[in-house]
Amino acid sequence: MNTVHIFSKPLSYYSALQLDGLIAGNDALLLIGDACYDFASYNHLSDKRYMLENCALARAITGNIEFNLINDIEWVELIDNAKKSITW
Repeated sequence: MNTVHIFSKPLSYYSALQLDGLIAGNDALLLIGDACYDFASYNHLSDKRYMLENCALARAITGNIEFNLINDIEWVELIDNAKKSITW
């Protein structure tokens, strides 16, 4: 993967950025914080979707959410395996 894009707010917060053109097909998304509430809005941006497990649990997000839940160690590995990361 080229880039991990880390989002901490609902997708509407980033509406002026036109993210569709900024996220490549082989990029990954990582949702943290309040972005987790809006996970369904992020589905179309990438096939490689991750959510921090602790953030999901804190927000009572369960079930089939089409995101891979990862812990803190896996988060570090995800960033380490990427060429770069961008925190929006």
